[in-house]
Amino acid sequence: MKITDVMIDRYGVWSDLLLPVNENGMTVIYGPNEAGKSTLMRFIRGVLYGYPAAGMATSERGDHSQAWGGSLRVRSENQSLQLSRHIDDHGRQQFRANSSNKAISESDFERMLQDVDADVYRTIYTLGLKELRELATLQTDQVGEYIYGTSLGRIGQRLMHAEQHTQGQAREIADLEHGRGHLFDLSGQYGSMNEALSKTDGLINRYESHLAECRQLESKQDERQERLSRLKRERSNYRYMQRVWNPWKKHRDLQNELRLLPEGIQFPAEGLSRLEKLDGQKKAAEEQLKKLRRERSRLKQALEADGTNAELRDHASGVRALIDMKSLVESTERHLASVSADASMLKAELEEKLQTLGNDWTINRLAEVDTSPQAHLQLSTSARNYQTAISRRARHRRKYRKVSDAHHQRQSELQDTLKRQNITSLPQAIREAERRLVDLENLAQLRVREAEYEQRIRSAKTQLDKQDNGREIPWWGQSMLTLFSMVGGFLIIAGIVQSVQTSWIIGWIYLLTGIMGGGLAWSLRQHFEMDNDGYVRRLQSEIETCERELHDVRGRISRISGEVSHRRSLPSELQNRNRKSETELIRQASQRIVDLQGLARTQEKLQKTRKKLSVQRGKLAEYQRDVSATRQAWCDLLKQLGIHETVRTSEAFLSWQHAVDAQQTWQQWQASKEDVQRYQELLNQFREQMELIAGRMSLRGSDGLSLSQTLSNWQKMLEDFDQSHNSYLQKKRDYSQVVKQYRAAESESNRIQDDLSQLLRHAEVTSPEEFRRRAKQLQRADELRALIADLNDQLNSLSREEPELAIAEEDLLRYESSNNQERIEMLDLEIEDLEKDLADSQENLGRMRQTLATLEGDTSADDIRTKQARILDRASSSLRDLQANRIASSALSRLTAEFEQRFQPETLARASEYLDKLTCGRYLQVRTPVGSRDLLIREQSGTFRNVGELSDGTREQLFLAIRMALIDTFAEDGIEMPVVFDDIFVNFDQQRTEAAVETLLDFAATRQVLFFTCHQHLATMFEVQNIESIWLPALAKGEARLAG
Repeated sequence: MKITDVMIDRYGVWSDLLLPVNENGMTVIYGPNEAGKSTLMRFIRGVLYGYPAAGMATSERGDHSQAWGGSLRVRSENQSLQLSRHIDDHGRQQFRANSSNKAISESDFERMLQDVDADVYRTIYTLGLKELRELATLQTDQVGEYIYGTSLGRIGQRLMHAEQHTQGQAREIADLEHGRGHLFDLSGQYGSMNEALSKTDGLINRYESHLAECRQLESKQDERQERLSRLKRERSNYRYMQRVWNPWKKHRDLQNELRLLPEGIQFPAEGLSRLEKLDGQKKAAEEQLKKLRRERSRLKQALEADGTNAELRDHASGVRALIDMKSLVESTERHLASVSADASMLKAELEEKLQTLGNDWTINRLAEVDTSPQAHLQLSTSARNYQTAISRRARHRRKYRKVSDAHHQRQSELQDTLKRQNITSLPQAIREAERRLVDLENLAQLRVREAEYEQRIRSAKTQLDKQDNGREIPWWGQSMLTLFSMVGGFLIIAGIVQSVQTSWIIGWIYLLTGIMGGGLAWSLRQHFEMDNDGYVRRLQSEIETCERELHDVRGRISRISGEVSHRRSLPSELQNRNRKSETELIRQASQRIVDLQGLARTQEKLQKTRKKLSVQRGKLAEYQRDVSATRQAWCDLLKQLGIHETVRTSEAFLSWQHAVDAQQTWQQWQASKEDVQRYQELLNQFREQMELIAGRMSLRGSDGLSLSQTLSNWQKMLEDFDQSHNSYLQKKRDYSQVVKQYRAAESESNRIQDDLSQLLRHAEVTSPEEFRRRAKQLQRADELRALIADLNDQLNSLSREEPELAIAEEDLLRYESSNNQERIEMLDLEIEDLEKDLADSQENLGRMRQTLATLEGDTSADDIRTKQARILDRASSSLRDLQANRIASSALSRLTAEFEQRFQPETLARASEYLDKLTCGRYLQVRTPVGSRDLLIREQSGTFRNVGELSDGTREQLFLAIRMALIDTFAEDGIEMPVVFDDIFVNFDQQRTEAAVETLLDFAATRQVLFFTCHQHLATMFEVQNIESIWLPALAKGEARLAG
């Protein structure tokens, strides 16, 4: 949908405004502060989606009789629409939409808006500085779905949804933190059933008996209901028969009467009135003939008696006719003299205009020039086509040169970039960069494995060193055992010497204890020394295995990063520095891929531009052919019209105008010559008539006298004759008048007789009496047909009332009114009894169903045990689902984290391109974590920042880039809406403002954009780019703007 005209009757500071805008591309509207730019943006939103309920509606409409609102002319899907929205005196909004004199409802128009609601249009398509700064507007469900919900494309969205779905399902099954979920519900149900099981009693027999009784009652109830329906249909049939029979019988009687009347007679319309009228006219005509016949005989006898001055009397009418033309003759003589003088003057003027046209112009050539309106129209049309073709070719040539210059510049820049980076094939370079990134990602994993093997080697060597020290008995153990042995030996010796039995027994005990401790220590040492040898061998084997794996891993690392395999001697600080360099390599590889993909997109755009230039070259050649064709047609038309051939339309039109003026003068001269000849011929013919009449009356000649003088003499002579001959002429006139009247009356009488005969033949009768008798019969037949038609309508109406009933004529012939009425009364009684039985039975059935419902509430023990078994099965199944969901959630979390590092949404990819242009390459990428609604922005250095860390201007550029990307995404889905920006560059510096202007022009190349600004330098920037600004005047405070 694109706006072509903005028409405001009254809105805010505007009244009677007509503002045409460009249907495609950029329209810049400049005006100082308080010029009404923001009001225009609100008006556009209001016409499309409705004016806000609060605001200017009451305060600004109160003192004005003009309607508050206006209209938009828009073009949507190759059709022109005019949208109008006004607010009446009661504050109600009135919406109208018309397309080619066809009204469109507001609901149909809302469907044409393609699911773009008012909030989306306000926050995405119509942006002021306030809307641009609002991050919350990008968090709505409809907009956020494009930025966050599908942030990683279909695969990422599926991963995120799958992870959320599995976690949600696990919480639904068992939320251990809050003690709720499906398993907890099943546990509660199982406990409730245990309590109910202890209270149940055997109620199955009682329930089955009541259920059987209820089914029996329902069966009887269905039978009664079916019988009631059948009786009602039968009663309806009898009543319908009763209503149909009377009109049917009357219709049948009228048909019989109509058959007795004659048919097939072609009786004339209004024949009886015409017959009476002709009879009266015939009688009046016969009386008039008798009267005129007597008057004619009397006048004839009087004329035969008066026969004097026969010669003059016979030619008096001719002489009088000539005398009556005396004034005409005098006028003709005067006009002849005047026209002769005009013809001489026009001939001189024609010769002068022929000299103006050129020496080679003659009267014959001038006569051949076609100066008709059709020729003028052809000349104007051909000139307009010729000039249009020239201007179209020039306009397309300028456009082609502009696009071609930009294409060559971009292509040169791309070639320079590829040459500096030593790239021969972009796809191959992208594949190599992607392989390099995969290798670097694998390098990180190899570093982890390298560190792991090193740690295992160090740990094994530490354990081996501990084994080398042996497992000796501690010194205090050895001392205690030695002390025990010495005390034992001393006590034995002392007992033997002193012959004390107790002492040497205790001595033996101590001695045996020392011997036992020493033997135990020796046995343990032998055991541990044997086990220690196997443990040492295992440690040495593990060290050798880890060293082999470490050598292999370092070899792979060396192949990837070019480092030396042996890093054991490197200090930890240097190793950390190498790890940082690897991170930097990954970042550089990622940046390399992004840069190469940007070059690939640029190359793809150049290819599209190259195709576009090829198409434009074809169009330019076509426009050149159009210019040649229209120029040839222009020259052919000039040659056809008889004008000098020239490619200058102004010169051709000047020659054409001179030729038209000369031809008009020639036509006037020809007309004057014809007038002179016509007047001379008229006077000659009049003179011949006078000479002929004068010869018949033996009058003397009129030599030396003009025609008017001769007529004066004849008039005097005729006056003398008239004085004595008036009586004769009067009688002759009376006789002629009577003869005419007699002939007319005779013709009228014959006509009346013919009409009467024709009327009788048309009716196929021989006398007026028979005609009158047949007219009465036909009148009665018409009355019968009208009555039959009314009865047919009545019967058809009855048949439409009961379309399911069909009555045969035999049924109507057998119909008896008394029997039919008696049957209806019997059916009424039977239906009444049956309805009463149905009501009683329904009441009993309701009580029985209530009893069953009460019994069903008492669940039996078997049912409870069955339900308990089902609950246990469901709990087991839920437990298995819980375990599966937890395993799947863990796996999906790992996949989502890995996927997030590699992919970002198409919308944010577009926003990254716009942000790169708007910030002159300072910020390169916009991304969002999976399942989060936070935005991260990557700088040129690779550092990521969140929105809160950006400056005001950069934040506005970020939000503008996202909205432009959203508009592109909506456009790919077929959603095209007019875009309105209101002074959104105010916080941009000069460099980024220039970049924003170029970006916005590229953005507006495929859509309609209205840009409002109060900064003249912005309007000047757009004018440098061949975008003419529409200037709005400033408004004084409190003053309304009347424009249009």
